[in-house]
Amino acid sequence: MKKLQAVFYFIFLAIGFFYSGCISIGFSQETNSLRLNQIRILASHNSYKKKPEPRLMKFLAKVKNKIGEENDPIQLEYGHELLSTQLSDYMVRGFELDVYYDAKGGKFAKRKINSFVVGLKTKSKEKALKTPGFKVLHIADIDYETNYLTLEAALSEIRDWSIKHPLHCPLFINLEVKSSSPADVSKFLRWVGFKRATQFTPNTFHLLDSLIEANFSQGLLFSPSEMKKNYASLRERINLEGWPLLSDCRGKIFFILEGDNVELYTNKAERPIFLYGDVSDENVLFLLRNDPIGNEEEINKLTANYIVRTRSDAGTLEARSNDYSRFNAALKSNAQIISTDYYKADPAIGKFVIQLGAEFISLKP
Repeated sequence: MKKLQAVFYFIFLAIGFFYSGCISIGFSQETNSLRLNQIRILASHNSYKKKPEPRLMKFLAKVKNKIGEENDPIQLEYGHELLSTQLSDYMVRGFELDVYYDAKGGKFAKRKINSFVVGLKTKSKEKALKTPGFKVLHIADIDYETNYLTLEAALSEIRDWSIKHPLHCPLFINLEVKSSSPADVSKFLRWVGFKRATQFTPNTFHLLDSLIEANFSQGLLFSPSEMKKNYASLRERINLEGWPLLSDCRGKIFFILEGDNVELYTNKAERPIFLYGDVSDENVLFLLRNDPIGNEEEINKLTANYIVRTRSDAGTLEARSNDYSRFNAALKSNAQIISTDYYKADPAIGKFVIQLGAEFISLKP
């Protein structure tokens, strides 16, 4: 009986994906009339990340009191498929990439924590880690396993997929810049050789702009200046003209900045990357409300004028307890971007999975 139920479940799921896929890429009058803030997409959290090596996880469990509770291995035990696989197989349309700057190259070629774990190599032979530029990883010296050693590698895969699928609904790429590491807050970790992070400066942000523009020069990028047009601010454009139509944003990619030192990202309405920020800023259109529980009403009001990102799960906790209350709150809130670590269930933890069943869902009243 269970086998028969499973067969019917997968048939139902397949039919659902077929029809939702047709709806999401169609060009009906109703779809064309949707504005960008009237659609919901699924995003992945720390989208580049691989699970830490099991031996490292055991070691982290023993020393978490010295390296910080935020590095609790239980909360680090998740990983992701390649970005192109997330796009094609799971209809993920938003990513989060954690970005460190490596001015001289080689800053992340040594995984210091591995010197305390028998059988793990401290030095990486990856050539990409020895070159200067932006690197992608979760936590320097601790949670370093990644599908993309460099930001350029991740951007290239997103760009290539987008070019092959020109009618996709817009992609939202969060760039979380990191100017801090565990060594910045722990004298003990500095003493044993962990590295401080390189600070993002105005010049670093200009280098980041250049990398984005170099990789998305084929009309793929939807920039703040394109949004602003000739209005005095991004907020004025939204107030007087509204968000752009979905039909005008197909095949486009939005980059949104968050993280350390973002206050140095000035003149933001004229640059290639949007910014997560506060409603008091006339040039902020994207807001973070990571915990939707208890905030559903506030988020719902904000979505009339802003695009809000929230999370359906965090730190593997909901997945371990099969708790969908946070996801249900996210749905109720009408947040446009719902971020998850579980667009695909992890059998090692359970059956918890977050999917929308379509490239996007209409939020139009």
